[in-house]
Amino acid sequence: MRATRFAVAAVAALAIVASPGAAQAATITTPFHADSGDACRYGATDGTLGWQFGPTTSPLPVTAVAVKGKLTDRPLPADSTIVCFDDHYNSSATFVAYSGSVEVARQTRTANNGTVSFEFTLGNSTHTASISRVVIQVCRSPIITLPPSYCGTAVTYLSPPIG
Repeated sequence: MRATRFAVAAVAALAIVASPGAAQAATITTPFHADSGDACRYGATDGTLGWQFGPTTSPLPVTAVAVKGKLTDRPLPADSTIVCFDDHYNSSATFVAYSGSVEVARQTRTANNGTVSFEFTLGNSTHTASISRVVIQVCRSPIITLPPSYCGTAVTYLSPPIG
């Protein structure tokens, strides 16, 4: 019964995308979250990972990951300064795609006392090796002085199974 639920969920999450002149490719979307790990959660990122599967090989490898989301660095204008005072640090979210143990793509987005929306792709279907996982980590760095900086726990998202 459990395997059947997984199969039904996988089929429900599977979207078929057609490209002109190319075989069909599949995309499975999963939510993500990572934060700075401090008591105030000064930095946090949330969104979706769109795992894009190649059209011609079996088993189908992930050839790109579409990342869409936002990064928030506190305090926001609406926040109470008692809860999260301005510590003069900014937050950066780093997204790293791996093929096994080899890094194949990296993107970083930074915010300071606000929210930044983003949308980008890690890898591509033409030149990227199969993507096996994406690691997301939020770090905080001082704006005025040199680091030390600190980071929340790196969160790993594995390529979902298909087929």
